[in-house]
Amino acid sequence: MAALSGTAGSVVYLTGGTTLVGELTEWRMDMTMSPVETTAFGDSWNKFIPSTRGATGSFSGNFDPSNGAQGSIVSAMLGGSAIALRLYASASKYFNIGTAYVNSMGPGISQKGKGDIQFGFTASDTVTLV
Repeated sequence: MAALSGTAGSVVYLTGGTTLVGELTEWRMDMTMSPVETTAFGDSWNKFIPSTRGATGSFSGNFDPSNGAQGSIVSAMLGGSAIALRLYASASKYFNIGTAYVNSMGPGISQKGKGDIQFGFTASDTVTLV
C-alpha cells in the first residue's frame, strides 16, 4: 500500500448539500470499540465479545468567516444541531460520518498572525470507510 499525501485530504460538509469546507489544513479522528468481557469460571484466558463503537475527531485550519461551510458548522455548534461529514484521506477514500455533533469550537487570532479555527466532533451513528 502506498502512503497517502496530506495534500489530498479534505473535509466535506454534507448537511443540506455537498460542500467542501474551505481553508482547512488538518483533520483527525479517533475510533474506539468497547469489548465486553465474557470470561467464565474455568477459563484460563480472558474472553471478550465486540460491543459498541464510537468516534470523536477534530478538524482545523484558517478561519474564514466568508466560507459558507465554516459558517454552517459554527451555526450547528451554536444551535446544537447534528451535521454530516466526509473526511477525505485521498481523492477516492473517505470516512463517512452520517450523524455527528460539533462539541467544541476554537476560533483564535493573534495580532501578528492569522485567524485559526478548530472544531471537535462526536459521531452519533455509524462511521464507514468508503
